[in-house]
Amino acid sequence: MEQDYVSPTNDKVKIEELKNDRSKQILSSIDAFGGTVILLKVLHGKHEDEFLFLKFLPDIPNNPINDIRQEEIIVIITSQDNISLPKVFACRDDFPLGLPHTNVTKDERPVSLCIFEENFEELKHKWSGSYFLQAIKSWLELTARDELHEENQPLEPFVMGSNGIIVNPDNHYIKKLPNGFYKTTDSTLGTPIHKLFIATCPVDNGVVHQRVDNLYALNELFKSKNIDLLKLLKPKITKLVDDGLSHRIDGDYWKGLIFLIVEIPILRDSKNSEPTLAGFKINATLGELSSMFGRAIIGLDELIAVKENLSEDKLTPIDVEILSPHLSLNKISAQTYSGIDRKYSDSKFTLIGLGAIGSQFFMNLARSGFGIWNLVDKDIMLPHNFIRHASTDIENHIAKNKAVAISKQANDLLNDSDFSKPFATSVYDVDKSVMEGSDIILDMSTSIGVERYLANEIKNVRKVSAFLNPMGTDFVMLTEDVESYYPLDILEIQYYKELLTNPELSNHLDYEQDSKIRYARGCRDITSKIPQENLSIFSGVASKIFKQNLKNNNAGLQIWRTNKSQNIVHHGFEIDDWQEKSISGWTIYINENNFLDTVSKFREDKLPNETGGILIGAIDNYYKKIYIVHTILAPEDSIERPTLFIRGIKDVSKKLSQISEITNNNLKYLGEWHSHPRNCGLSMSGEDKIQFAELLSEAKLNGQPAIMLILGDDNKFKIHLDNCEL
Repeated sequence: MEQDYVSPTNDKVKIEELKNDRSKQILSSIDAFGGTVILLKVLHGKHEDEFLFLKFLPDIPNNPINDIRQEEIIVIITSQDNISLPKVFACRDDFPLGLPHTNVTKDERPVSLCIFEENFEELKHKWSGSYFLQAIKSWLELTARDELHEENQPLEPFVMGSNGIIVNPDNHYIKKLPNGFYKTTDSTLGTPIHKLFIATCPVDNGVVHQRVDNLYALNELFKSKNIDLLKLLKPKITKLVDDGLSHRIDGDYWKGLIFLIVEIPILRDSKNSEPTLAGFKINATLGELSSMFGRAIIGLDELIAVKENLSEDKLTPIDVEILSPHLSLNKISAQTYSGIDRKYSDSKFTLIGLGAIGSQFFMNLARSGFGIWNLVDKDIMLPHNFIRHASTDIENHIAKNKAVAISKQANDLLNDSDFSKPFATSVYDVDKSVMEGSDIILDMSTSIGVERYLANEIKNVRKVSAFLNPMGTDFVMLTEDVESYYPLDILEIQYYKELLTNPELSNHLDYEQDSKIRYARGCRDITSKIPQENLSIFSGVASKIFKQNLKNNNAGLQIWRTNKSQNIVHHGFEIDDWQEKSISGWTIYINENNFLDTVSKFREDKLPNETGGILIGAIDNYYKKIYIVHTILAPEDSIERPTLFIRGIKDVSKKLSQISEITNNNLKYLGEWHSHPRNCGLSMSGEDKIQFAELLSEAKLNGQPAIMLILGDDNKFKIHLDNCEL
């Protein structure tokens, strides 16, 4: 809202003739102030404005810090629109200039007081005449004590301007944007500019009260603060001219306007100052300013000394625009605005999988300037991808590789070509040294094959695997410890176990057949129906937890899920301990917490009889690994005697089907286990050998090794694999 003062007429208005509602509300509230607010007169103004001249008697100390007096004449200007705050001016001819919380006006006086920081839309619900008068009275009293500007409040800008400029230090042209803004650019279609930077001595906090629109006024403004702007500017112009002549630069160089950025420290108190930036677009070319400073340019190689002319007549015609400078977004400023710890600025991350969740996770971190990234994905952007992908630039990104598209988007955002590097290929084709040079590798490919590859073939790097469940209602994050003592494959198997042993998670891997959509003719050209809002929720969780986990050296297994009330429920699990055994080229991992502890207790409860059950787990034939994580204990129809155990079959088929369904076929039947009596060895008995022969035959049919585990005293066990024993 314009705050310029336009003098009223001499026509007085009687109180009963007031037309403006704000005027009536203000005057009806005066009596409540007990003589500390007195009406002097009311005058007509232009456009039905009403000028209320009031005498305020604020509570002022004997020696105020600012020259606010015990009697101040204030004029309040109301309008008929009732959609804006009344204007407030201090009428005293020597009312102090440059106070905080005053407005910039065309003329220095009368001084326009900024009574509220909020606009009328925010204040109208509590506005009243007495509220407004009390605010003016408080403004005078607090300003007198220099307490109006709170310590945690930003300082007043040195000079106010209605326009702004977005500055990239590497650009040499300027173009105009909507809403009075400018932006530097590399396009030669813009106006050539020379960016100059000047730093000044500190100045007192306070706003300038006259408008600055030409070079003479600008210089006078700085002179009022004991700063000789032209003296500071002259050597900058001289250097530009000398550089241009020495390199015989022609064309746009000499036509370039001057964009001046001035760093002005503003004093908060006698000891502390805060730097502020002011920008000025000086609408004179380099050649014109050089002549003013006494150096005329002839051709591209000759200077002629002329009389320096910095007179008011010479400077006044040169227009100046006050432009609030805004540095273009870059990695450092993104980190600052996001509160990112700078120690992660150069951390190197490799992200595999730039699909829906991966791209949104990455852009969350890119927007905060977090880290340096390798992006790996072999897929291209197809129309359906844009429903949930972080890229919405369907015009330019369609049929483009996902990693390439999102890398460019992030790099352009931060104006940093080194922020991310795309690898438009399968992870298996990326040089291992690239990933091994990372601080963290994050797999969001939703591929067991990728996760197992990372766990087995990429060493000495901490790894994370994160993915959505099939329905998109749950999000999972598996995080290795800093030493990778608990690798991703072990965490993956425990994850399946947690689904089996936590009833509230039994439907975690469910999916509805009609939740799949075929988007092309290939057998794998299928995508899921997952709402974008779920991706937004879980990508936010992922980026936040990922940053938190960087500060924690421990392994983690976490699941977040949305419920019917749209609350997010978190499930965190203690990491199980495992025993590792090697036999006949295979590595076998035995879960201690869920498997060994369970079967050992079961054996103790059944002694002196033998007992047993079924081994449940997973087999990785490629990496020759076996994971024993769970068991089906001896069914009710089993035969358990001191020297004999024959496993029954009651409900076994049903339980195996449940395990397969809950874990989406990732855990299955592996083999058999049984116990031996106390003080007995762990070698096979005759009956054991007969049973193992049957296991061998069945295992060959299933394309997996036969496994038998014999359990004895003190949690000791022996594993028999095919014809070998461990």
